[in-house]
Amino acid sequence: MSSIRKISFIGSGNVATHLAKAFSKKDITIQQIYSQTCDNSETLAWQANSIYICDLDELDLNVDLLIFAVKDEVIKTLSEKILAIKPDIKMVHTSGSVGLDVFGDAPNVGIFYPLQSFSKTKKIDISEVPFLITSKNEAFKNELKTIASLLSNKVYEYSDEQRKHLHIAAVLVNNFSNHLFALAQDYCEKHSIDYQLLMPLIHETITKIDTISPKAAQTGPAIRKDEEIIKKHLQLLKNEDLDLHDIYQKLSASILKMYQ
Repeated sequence: MSSIRKISFIGSGNVATHLAKAFSKKDITIQQIYSQTCDNSETLAWQANSIYICDLDELDLNVDLLIFAVKDEVIKTLSEKILAIKPDIKMVHTSGSVGLDVFGDAPNVGIFYPLQSFSKTKKIDISEVPFLITSKNEAFKNELKTIASLLSNKVYEYSDEQRKHLHIAAVLVNNFSNHLFALAQDYCEKHSIDYQLLMPLIHETITKIDTISPKAAQTGPAIRKDEEIIKKHLQLLKNEDLDLHDIYQKLSASILKMYQ
């Protein structure tokens, strides 16, 4: 059993919501939820059977773990305030792109990064979410692995450098691909086309790479080197949407380069 039994959260957004609710179902006490937006912290506190606070001065530091699930740019400022009061407190952040150095030389710090895209209202099987653990403190690192294993079957130890590179890959497969879906939807609506017609294609594209590699699954005019179709598409886009034209051109060039 993990020695971490009482946790507080700094933040009440998407990641905090999923983690706090998941931990509370594992008989972990969620001591407090802090957020400057009182409505958000109150809502999450109610869901996780916790107490909400909107003033950092009200934070109870007598917890086994403090989890920062906030925007990258505020981790340093908030953690420094807390470490100035209790330098040995155990704390982690959940960012994929911020290193351990954000906590300075504090002895009991780490990174608890769930590799997933979270939305408050979208249910997710957290047991399938990879958790990437980083800490220079071996004993604390093992504690983090143990508590992560309460939530997920996929717990890994990753260095700062590895996690930062993986976060870039995550942005490519999640954020950028979703943006392409959004661009396609806007394009369809602009031309009075039913975007839902693309859904079977989207699902097939995603599920196909469960069994074959993305490189092997690639199709389309670029991999076929069908320059005539590419030229026709680019000409259409040039006359109506220069941003989409540039994206199409650059992605086509990238595909051509990969399969030369």
